[in-house]
Amino acid sequence: MLASHQRKLLIGCMLSGLLVLVLISIYALTRSQRDIGRREGAPAETGRPGFSFFGIHRDTVLDRNLRQTLEAQLGKDAIAQRGLIDLIVIDPAFTQTYLPQIERYHRALNPAFGGRREHAITTLTYRRAQLKDVPFRLVRLVFDQHTGKPLYFIVEPSDNDPDLFVTLQSKWGLPARINGSQEGDHALIWRKPSEILAGISIRRRGGRIERQVRFYFLSNIGQLVERERNASEAQRRQTDSATRRAF
Repeated sequence: MLASHQRKLLIGCMLSGLLVLVLISIYALTRSQRDIGRREGAPAETGRPGFSFFGIHRDTVLDRNLRQTLEAQLGKDAIAQRGLIDLIVIDPAFTQTYLPQIERYHRALNPAFGGRREHAITTLTYRRAQLKDVPFRLVRLVFDQHTGKPLYFIVEPSDNDPDLFVTLQSKWGLPARINGSQEGDHALIWRKPSEILAGISIRRRGGRIERQVRFYFLSNIGQLVERERNASEAQRRQTDSATRRAF
């Protein structure tokens, strides 16, 4: 009798232990699924309210597939892995007065007194888009090399596309029109949260009108500014530490 009772107790303990293991396994498997469901920061797939150019928006990440897609649409690119950053619209005074956030970022990314500073950016330049029946003389797309996200774009239309700004108005609505200090200079400004689209007209010598479209992805530019500021501060602390050790 005693041996039989002990066997029953042993079997009961084993079954209880097995049940506990099953419950733990079920909890572990479903926990990972619940955590994925709570994960934040994934960009929305539909309904993006911001500006885009050939499907590229502020959350797009540059990769090989995107380059191949752009080559099919705009022709072969010229790629540069480092370079200067110029965010100025019309002239510095205009940018400071009407686009102060862009002007602050421009000053943060460029040394005072006209110095040159290269940045970890990837620039794709297209000059043969017209061979693809795309009415652009120049397309320059600038991406953050660290995140792969777009910083700003410059598009210069060809002479046979006089209605470019009309097309932009039909897509994005009526812009704010701001005149520059020189006769004939003006900019059409569209704004979205953390984004600016500018249609620029500048009168050059001889009366020729130069037009540009510029896309600014301000949140991405801000990340670049902050990262470079932190890197500069870390370098300064390292230099100060080395100086103290020397003396």
